[in-house]
Amino acid sequence: MQIKVEVTVEVDADEVRMFQDTTPARDIDMAEFVRGHIIAAGVQSLEQAIILNAFEYDAVRVVE
Repeated sequence: MQIKVEVTVEVDADEVRMFQDTTPARDIDMAEFVRGHIIAAGVQSLEQAIILNAFEYDAVRVVE
């Protein structure tokens, strides 16, 4: 099953930029940087919840 998730987040651009500058991703667009972190964290969170409840590993993946 594919589920499209859309969300708008408000971030403190100065804080995000300072954090982003400490990473290897300092040269990518800030929106893409934030989007990547939110997607990765969401997928990891759901995957961990599924695994911790004794269900199958690798049940969630991004298909874009």
